[in-house]
This record gives sequence, C-alpha cells and structure tokens, in this order.
Amino acid sequence: MNNRATRNMIKLLGSALLLLGISFTYDIPAAKANFFTDLYNGLQSFSELPGEVNKLQESYQQTAEELQKTKDELGTAVDELGQTKDQLDQSLQQMATYQAQNAALQEQNRQLSQVVDELKNDRTARENYYNRIKVTVITGLALILGYFLLIRLLRFTMRHRSRRSDRLR
Repeated sequence: MNNRATRNMIKLLGSALLLLGISFTYDIPAAKANFFTDLYNGLQSFSELPGEVNKLQESYQQTAEELQKTKDELGTAVDELGQTKDQLDQSLQQMATYQAQNAALQEQNRQLSQVVDELKNDRTARENYYNRIKVTVITGLALILGYFLLIRLLRFTMRHRSRRSDRLR
C-alpha cells in the first residue's frame, strides 16, 4: 500500500509541476503602477463629465418633449375615443328605436295581411255565390225553354199522328 501512496503522490506532484510550467509559458500583462498617468486620466475623465452631463440633459429634454407629445396625442386619442363612445351610444339607442319600430311595423303588417286574406276569402265566397246563382238561373231558364220545346214537340207529334190517323180513316 505504501507503494501505491507514493505513486499517487508522484503523479500529483508531476501534475502540479506541469500546470506550473504551462502557466509560466504564457505572458500575463504586468500591472502598471504609474501614479501620474492615472491622475491625468482621472482628471481628463472628470473634465469630460460636464459635457456628458449636458448630453444627458439634452437627452432628458428630448425625452420629456417626446413624452409630452405622446401625452398630448394620448389625450387627443382619449377625446376621440370618448366621442366615438358617445356616437356608439347614440347608434345603439337609434338601433333600439328602430327595432321597436320594426316590431310594431311587423305586427301591423301581420294584421294587414290578415285583413287582405279575409277580403280575398270574402270575394271568392261572393264570386262562388254569384256563380251558383248564375248556374241556377241558367238552369231554370233552360228547364223552362226545354219545357216549352217539349210541349211543342209533343203537340207537333200528336198532330202529325192525328193527321195520319185521319188519313187512314
């Protein structure tokens, strides 16, 4: 077991040395400790701050103006929406009125249709009655005419027979 432990220890030490060797081969940038350069860069950044503040203020003003425009447009849109809502309410009221009128007109139309149907039925009944009267009158006249014709025919045949019988005597 001791052999194994030493082998593992050697492997671990070899890996550590290999890792240390690789890390030295790559260049790592060195830290600069130049105080004056840092101070100059800091002062330069500080002197540029008012310009950036002015840019930020201008950007803020533009954003505020755009926000005001958007707010005005939104107010206009809300007003138009209110007008549209009022128009919609009026349209709904008119539609309800039209529906009530339509229902009343439909009822009136139904009643008128009933009256027209009743008048048509009365007319057809009257026409049927007149036709029956016509048929009755024509039949009566035909019967009377037929009666007279039959009587004449009977007289004629009776005379004709009586003449014949007179001749034979």
